Amino acid sequence: MAHTEPPTLPHSLSDWKVLLPYWRSEDRWKALGLLGSIIGLSFLDVQVAVWFGKWDQTFFDTMFAYRVAACIALLPIYILMTSLSAGMRVIQQYMTQVLSMRWRLWNTRVYLRKYLSDDAYYHLEHGQNRADNPDQRIADDLAQMTVWTLRLGLEAIQAVTTFLSFAVVLWTIGGTLSFVWYGWHIVIPGYMFFGTTISILLVSFVLEKAGGPLVSANYRQQHYDADLRATLLDVRRNAEQIAFYGGEAAEHFRLSECLNRIAKNWRSVMTYTWRANTVVELYTGGVNIVLWALLVPKLLAHALTFGLYSRINSAFMNVRRSLQWFIENYTDLATLRSILQRLGEFERVVVSLPAGGIVREPTDTHGIEIKALSLDRSDGSRIADIGSLHIPAGERWFISGPSGAGKSTMLRALAGLWTQGTGHISFNMRDAMFLPQRSYVPTGSLLQALSYPATPDRYARDACEEALLAANLGCLMPDLENEAAWGDVLSPGEQQRLAFARVFLARPSTLFLDEATSALDEKNEADLYARLLERLPHITLISVAHHVALKAFHGQEMILREKSVTVQRLL
Repeated sequence: MAHTEPPTLPHSLSDWKVLLPYWRSEDRWKALGLLGSIIGLSFLDVQVAVWFGKWDQTFFDTMFAYRVAACIALLPIYILMTSLSAGMRVIQQYMTQVLSMRWRLWNTRVYLRKYLSDDAYYHLEHGQNRADNPDQRIADDLAQMTVWTLRLGLEAIQAVTTFLSFAVVLWTIGGTLSFVWYGWHIVIPGYMFFGTTISILLVSFVLEKAGGPLVSANYRQQHYDADLRATLLDVRRNAEQIAFYGGEAAEHFRLSECLNRIAKNWRSVMTYTWRANTVVELYTGGVNIVLWALLVPKLLAHALTFGLYSRINSAFMNVRRSLQWFIENYTDLATLRSILQRLGEFERVVVSLPAGGIVREPTDTHGIEIKALSLDRSDGSRIADIGSLHIPAGERWFISGPSGAGKSTMLRALAGLWTQGTGHISFNMRDAMFLPQRSYVPTGSLLQALSYPATPDRYARDACEEALLAANLGCLMPDLENEAAWGDVLSPGEQQRLAFARVFLARPSTLFLDEATSALDEKNEADLYARLLERLPHITLISVAHHVALKAFHGQEMILREKSVTVQRLL
């Protein structure tokens, strides 16, 4: 299980770099155009709010002067400004959604390419450096990153614009505070601006101290939630095996452990959220006291009209809202930081995947060349010394040996899944297939499962039906178009026969079998091998198997032992 602590401070700044690639991509000009339009609308919306403040002062001063006709004349201006503001916000929201989807699609395609390139998806699960729930990083975090970054980023820009615009208003109409204190004549220009700003910045500082640990707590919460989902998925995928074992109690224990970690960490989230919310609520409840205190000099000087009060109140509230944007969005910012940390960790793990010392080189020839191959464990200890081998095109090799001798590891090295060790491997990798013991059967139509890893349009239906017949799966021919979770529908033996049907369709020049018939009885096993050699008589075949009867279909046997490799002729 991956670690549950967020990256340390040196990584925190680099985590923000995951936001940058899209803005340097081929889609950057469209994205920047959309972003510029959205920000432009935001600026204009703030300006309309400033106009509203002026309108308020004029309207209320006119109203309290009992000038009814003048009040009515001001109403069309109000309707115009309201319509303009509403229209801009609707357009801005639509453009933001378009930009969010474009950004998410681009990011997801890039991450999928990284995840599926160079067998990274395999190494992230089985390698030394494992990523924490990569499926959640790609499916959930990327979507949340784009939505939250745009929302919070655009709101932050609008908050800054609002602050600058209404700070000028508050400074201008607030006037200067002048008083004598212990014989000193004190003059504070723009005192309303300073009083508002200082009070909110002090609250922001206290909030950061009270709620700072919330970022780490949110990070752990996402991890523990993902672990619970992964464990439930594990139970679902292995329901039959668990039922045979009667493992309900063990699975309940595992799930309870996951739930206990969620509950324990949630208490931390609650504590830090409570601290942050306490600061926010206390300030929200007492903020009017700050405004009243700032208005006292105006009241004492009899310089406050209702219209001026309305405009000061509007400017104060806008400056307050813009400055306390950080306060109100603190938990959301903490969540975004957690998302960026997880994505940054995923990026670092993918980049740091070890290349290993085993070199694979594709060639156009159909033989297999192995030079000075040794297989190591991740801790550096030796599994097997294979040495140098030349397997000519068309030869069939049977690999045997005791459990743990390195048979399957050797096939993984040939497939590029095992990189620990040294040596050089070369063969025609574009025209080769590997069949593992447990066949992968994707959910979808049976035609998709049969054609895998190619797409269904690659093969004619007649060829697909013929392949099913050759693999003793003729009973499935009527179901080719039916969609189902075929990995659950087909028995292990049927899944292995389906894998052979794929071979009959693809007709590779080189085939590697790793216990690929272990779920079949001897008759079906021998029948499949016979049909394989009948249909592909010139295939280069490498088989790992424990059934001695399969030696009859091979010409060479390679015996792996703890410290030796022996090759002997069978036919």
